[in-house]
Amino acid sequence: MEFLPGLQATLNLHPMFVHFPIVITLLALLSEIVHKVFKKAVYGEMAGVLLNLAALSAVVALITGYWASDSLGHDTPGHDYVHGHRDVMLWFTALLVLAATVFQFIKKLRKGIYRLVTLVILSGLLMLGADLGARLVYTYGVGVNKTIETHEDDDDHDSAIENNIDGDEHFDED
Repeated sequence: MEFLPGLQATLNLHPMFVHFPIVITLLALLSEIVHKVFKKAVYGEMAGVLLNLAALSAVVALITGYWASDSLGHDTPGHDYVHGHRDVMLWFTALLVLAATVFQFIKKLRKGIYRLVTLVILSGLLMLGADLGARLVYTYGVGVNKTIETHEDDDDHDSAIENNIDGDEHFDED
């Protein structure tokens, strides 16, 4: 039995890190909304901490994304989306780090709606970049290990199991 076979099958580390800035940024936005609605300081503090964690995780995702893109050639299907995804996420990360830094050191900006508006804008930019990344993976298969055999004539799940398409040699159907 292999240790973490899914991890061993990945072509690069980028997929392991991309979800952190997505979730943490959206949680920071949610926390800021709750802070503004219920006027509880703890949610504002949580939004600040989450904003800083989102910035840190976005930097890691950006670095691993650059490493992943180094393995792609210019003739890769969907290559134009690679540039679009990279550019949007570069702007997102830069603005996120800038926002986290500004809100960390300029405390009076936390009291108004500045952080909320900033998080809404950043979340929109994040969704645009994440959508481009999803298109790369789900439409063009960029970064996906294509060792799984597929059969276009297999229309139902049962025939896929019988033909062992999922590659699991240890699967026994009861």
